Amino acid sequence: MRYIFLLTLLALIANMKAQDAHYWTEQYGTNSMLLSNSVSGSVEDLGAVFYNPARLSLIEENAFIISGKVYQLSSFKFNTSSEDNRTSPKSKSTFGGAPSLLAGTYRVKGWDKHSFAYSFLGRRRMDVDIEESSNSFGDVLPAIPGDEYFSGDVYLQKKFNEEWFGLSWSYAPNNMFSIGISNFITIRKQNAADETQMYAYTDAEDVEAYKNNNEYSYSHTGLLWKIGLAWNHAPITWGITITTPTVSLSGNGSFAYDYVYTGINELKPIYERNKQSDLDMNLKTPFAIAAGIGYKTKRGSLHASAEYFGAVKEYTLMNSEPFYGQSSNNMYQSFLVDELNSVLNFGVGYNFIFSDNVYGYLSYSTDFSAAVAGSSEESVFKEKTFASTFDSNINHFGGGVVLHLKRADITFGATLATTKYRVNRALGFPEGDSSGIIDPDAYTDVHWNRWRFIVGVSIPFFDEFTKKWEDKLLNKEDTSN
Repeated sequence: MRYIFLLTLLALIANMKAQDAHYWTEQYGTNSMLLSNSVSGSVEDLGAVFYNPARLSLIEENAFIISGKVYQLSSFKFNTSSEDNRTSPKSKSTFGGAPSLLAGTYRVKGWDKHSFAYSFLGRRRMDVDIEESSNSFGDVLPAIPGDEYFSGDVYLQKKFNEEWFGLSWSYAPNNMFSIGISNFITIRKQNAADETQMYAYTDAEDVEAYKNNNEYSYSHTGLLWKIGLAWNHAPITWGITITTPTVSLSGNGSFAYDYVYTGINELKPIYERNKQSDLDMNLKTPFAIAAGIGYKTKRGSLHASAEYFGAVKEYTLMNSEPFYGQSSNNMYQSFLVDELNSVLNFGVGYNFIFSDNVYGYLSYSTDFSAAVAGSSEESVFKEKTFASTFDSNINHFGGGVVLHLKRADITFGATLATTKYRVNRALGFPEGDSSGIIDPDAYTDVHWNRWRFIVGVSIPFFDEFTKKWEDKLLNKEDTSN
């Protein structure tokens, strides 16, 4: 019965790798990435545009930064179990690029106490795409007499990409205090599909078929702000950052439903199909407040931060227009909803100073899920689908080395995100069916790891570039005089 177990197993992993309800999954800035989000009060690179824009005025060197050379290796191992069986461990891995930060600072003449920055960052990205098939000959379906040729296909997909484009401003009236604001345009695209197909060719030369597909997609554009305050009282720095909920600018989506079933054991055949597009949608994000502190010693610096994210009550992102099933004449309407719990994340990190040119980093942070547990629906037609589904908590570990060279800072490091969780059966099947192909008590234990390998480059060229042009202008004025 391995082919039956395979189909059940594949249906169970629809939620895997889906960091769709986590806020601390990503880190930004060459040094800040190695400190695992512990730098809200002590950020010293251009990750400040995200962690605390007030710190921009307290950074000693303006720079252009590309932290986009981040490579990601994701892997998960899983065992599927039921009352009578447990499969051998299986694994799957993917390798590719990871979300990045591109940022730079600039000054405005006459505004000496003001700092400005621009940024582009990959806020969140996820891509689950699993497709598997099973083929067999035998007495697979107990409801059908004799042997049959049987095949089954399961396709699971959940994908989203969220990008932020921002401008930041910071003002420091003195060397001990500063204030800053980052304004981000957010663009998010998300789609998900859950499709199952099963076919059987019987001894009676009949073809039995089952197909079920539920999918949605949407795109959304919004605005949000990060407001930061920072204090500097050497050897201690601290800061506070407030993140506003997203203000929706535009959004639209689509929905599709397919359900075709020939009927086994005298069940009535079913044919239902509906697709809709250009649906209005709205996305809500929580209010958040972060606080952090840094303490410098002769041989390094200690960093610690915590951030609270408020709850979001259940709401509807998007809903389809009511429609009628062609074979049943039943009225259906699909709702894409979300509900998020409040969470409090914290992180700690330490920066070791081995020499003037070599720094080391170690860190740890939590990444608690805001998803509401037990929200997935197991019916054939998913009237209510939750946009956020991964309710497992993640632990983050980071470490690496930064080389401070004459014309650039080079970062080498790695981070690990890891979690274990259990997924209950996620595959719906026709109510009243007696095929016996799906074990309703099956579950899967999953161990997920994500390694990221970092090669960052920070080039503090801006001050040098500006100084050269100022010298040229001064020389021209001297010559003209």
